[in-house]
Amino acid sequence: MDEAPLRAVVIGSGVGGAAAALLLAHAGIPTLLVEKERRLGGSSAAYERDGFRVDTATHMLGCGEQGPLGDVLRRVGQGDAITFRQSDEPAALCFAGARAGAARARRVVLQADLLRLAGTALDLARGLDLTPLEAAGAARLFAHAAAMRDVDLAACDDVTAEAYVAGFIPRAAAAARLGGLLGLPLLLPGTEASAGEALFSLRRLARAGRQRYPEGGASRIPEVFCRLARELGAAVWTGATVRRVVVRDRRVQGVELEDGTALPARIVVSAAGLLRTVSGLVGEPHFPEAYVARVRAIAPQPRPVEVKIGLRRRLVPAGALAGLAGGAGAAALPFYCLAPTRFDPSLAPPGHELLCACAVPGGSGGASRGGSGATVDELLRALSVAVPGVLSQAIFVDRSPADGGGEACAAGGALASGTAQTPGQVGRARPAVYTPVRGLYLAGRAAGGRGAGMDLAASSAMECVDRILVDLGRDLGAPAPPALVAIAGDLLGRAAGSTVSWLTRPR
Repeated sequence: MDEAPLRAVVIGSGVGGAAAALLLAHAGIPTLLVEKERRLGGSSAAYERDGFRVDTATHMLGCGEQGPLGDVLRRVGQGDAITFRQSDEPAALCFAGARAGAARARRVVLQADLLRLAGTALDLARGLDLTPLEAAGAARLFAHAAAMRDVDLAACDDVTAEAYVAGFIPRAAAAARLGGLLGLPLLLPGTEASAGEALFSLRRLARAGRQRYPEGGASRIPEVFCRLARELGAAVWTGATVRRVVVRDRRVQGVELEDGTALPARIVVSAAGLLRTVSGLVGEPHFPEAYVARVRAIAPQPRPVEVKIGLRRRLVPAGALAGLAGGAGAAALPFYCLAPTRFDPSLAPPGHELLCACAVPGGSGGASRGGSGATVDELLRALSVAVPGVLSQAIFVDRSPADGGGEACAAGGALASGTAQTPGQVGRARPAVYTPVRGLYLAGRAAGGRGAGMDLAASSAMECVDRILVDLGRDLGAPAPPALVAIAGDLLGRAAGSTVSWLTRPR
């Protein structure tokens, strides 16, 4: 590997790795993507069962073509390559068992209509069991969050979601419940999720309007990215496990596969996770001690508790449900349930429905990085209240492997390769997409980017490839200057936002 060509090897075919391979190929760099599994997608893969096409992980609804996933496609001139569908039913919040003895969930439909926002806010306050004074504090919180500038959001990066809520609603139980909802997009308890990152993710989703899901399922995204990369000359290998990244004098030389195949390369992009890349694929002696210490100290993204349920008939009155289970003295359990068939009925046999649900690890009182967190049984109980009849109508219930499940989360371990979006690990403190080893870069949920889920992975990939091109001396080009009307509108919007943000700030 002494004469490594200017070739890039991308490790992993999840959204981050697939997007990085596509963007590198589009930049004219000979690229090879290697995936250890026989199928593409990583945590965004899918499997077939009883006529259903099931996501291996539970994906939060994203911005679709209006967000980072669409940005990747537009960069390569393929903005319409993936169809993102919208559900006719708006998303809803569910408060399952908020009161002792409750057999049905209290549901709050999230209306995009401005004329109905007041009623939605009132329903939300009731669902959270807020007093009138606390409801006013919650209203001030929402106004403050909506008016925040990016700099204001960054100031909340090192504050937990629950602590942020406590600035508006001092009562601990109420702050814990609303903080749990804010942390849900990051799949972290409110006591651990970064308020700035959570608010950024929610604001991005709100601005996109109705949420979107890819036609054909979540696996469609990495599959299309890889197909487009091939069309641009990239190679995609499956069933190819990387044994090590070869480094000499802190300079990448290439990678070596488990079967002994040597692949010379001057650029290696790893979507396998930060710790696995540094300690496993490369080896800690190749990095400065301070960098290794930082990597070891980073808290990984915990794996959520998940179930996948195939139903004989449609039961969910929304494209997605999010909410809290528990209450009346019990710790709240944040949960999320996506009904992909509400967006694409072809993912199940005619008239059937597919549910992909998850609960935040540690959401029922255990620590997310150890201890007794939420269990599949707790999640199923919450779903039974939120969606009456869900278990009696189930054709199958695939549980997460930790609870004796099979393929439902077979690729979900990739989620553990991410970096938890906690204070001290987001924004400027998030691990960089470049490393001290020349030619070694990171993409996916482990480094760079902002947001949640697949949007985060795509954002990271764009940041990663931009950095590679800059390091190669490429000119990324200057963005087109905005029109005077846009500048004036932006200034007025910032002034108004700053005023509202100041008026509604925590007391």
